[in-house]
Amino acid sequence: MHTVRAPHVRVPDAGKVRPPMLTVIAPADGHVIDTIPTDSPERVRDAVERLRGNSELWRSLGVVGRVHWLTMFRNWLLDNRDTVVSLLGWETGKPESETEAEFALAVDTLDHYRAQAADFLGGRYPQLSLRPSAAMQLAVTDRSCAVVGVIGPWTYPLALAMFDAVPALVAGAAVIVKSSSETPLTMRAVADGWASVGAPAVFDTVAGHDAGPAVLDSVDFVRFTGCVETGKVVALRAAGRLIPCCLDLGGKSAAVVLADADLDQAAACIALGALAHSGQSCNSVERIYVESSVYEPFLCRLVDEAAAFAPLAGDEPGAGVMTSASQVARIRDQVRDALLKGATLRCGGTGTGHTFEPTVLGDVDPTMAVLTQQTLGPILPVVRVADAGEAFELALRPPAGPCASIWTADTAAAVRAAGRFAPIRVGINDVSLHIAHPVPY
Repeated sequence: MHTVRAPHVRVPDAGKVRPPMLTVIAPADGHVIDTIPTDSPERVRDAVERLRGNSELWRSLGVVGRVHWLTMFRNWLLDNRDTVVSLLGWETGKPESETEAEFALAVDTLDHYRAQAADFLGGRYPQLSLRPSAAMQLAVTDRSCAVVGVIGPWTYPLALAMFDAVPALVAGAAVIVKSSSETPLTMRAVADGWASVGAPAVFDTVAGHDAGPAVLDSVDFVRFTGCVETGKVVALRAAGRLIPCCLDLGGKSAAVVLADADLDQAAACIALGALAHSGQSCNSVERIYVESSVYEPFLCRLVDEAAAFAPLAGDEPGAGVMTSASQVARIRDQVRDALLKGATLRCGGTGTGHTFEPTVLGDVDPTMAVLTQQTLGPILPVVRVADAGEAFELALRPPAGPCASIWTADTAAAVRAAGRFAPIRVGINDVSLHIAHPVPY
């Protein structure tokens, strides 16, 4: 069995100033996992140029050649599963079931693109002519960018990076990943694994506060996952260089509970959609709109469900731990702001270090930060509305999230209403669970 080598420490040349160091702390118990050097803008530019120089050879291997190395890489991941999963758990604070699930998503991504690569990259001939009278044929082919930059969040540092890096590698691009400074170690080890199987040097990682802007200033395409505020900065910086970018931004996914809904089902499912993984997903339910006639009964059921999510004796280690202490502080500020502006605390409301209680807030209104800023935490703000029209209007206001759910016995009306939310994913009497069960490999 292969093992993960210690992350490569880039030693500065003699006479040069030692780079600032990044200390990675385990959220679960506060121990130092590792201390690594950060990457200066100059180091990032050098890394991108090396990748660019290697990308032509990588592209020349063709689909079959690239899939060969992706298969070798997949085998390395499976051989080192325990090590990678443990490292992911240490730096995110997630329990083993969640890290196993995230690892499974990474492997599934490799399997999907290895199986579909030839079809995805084959030439396409969508029509014989542009006009009935034109004797011409239109062909569409794909050509990769030389270097793709992936800037990822701390929420799913392995899976989300692989979602973006793998298709870029399949297409023939080199990839540089800038992980969050909260969670840089897993992708650093994974990139080391890529090198250890002898694959072409077209996959690298960088870390540190200055590395993200430097990636934006040097790659040919950028894929960013994160908050709306940073996404705007990324988009403007990419536009300034006239390079394409793809943004996967967070928001505040909404749930709408109408008067004829099954309140027990709605409360149980919405609590799961909001509190699974301590709400640390862009798909998590972050705002709930409830018709006035069922507001109090629903709220009572929701409080009971939320209380059941509190870590209990016998829960697996890491249950309820949040990855980022600064995010816990942000959540605390949102709850404090809501209470000062008239919200009522129905349960929870406190947090320290890397934990925050499952919290239900009643009497929430649109002036409160908990409705206008992404939370990424175990908070359920509930808004009383007069009717379905008001609920849908408020749920569609920015910052809209990537998904929504509608809870009602009138599924036909819900289907019609769902069209108003496009392109948001809408569940009817169901919620986007964003939970993947571990798959045995």
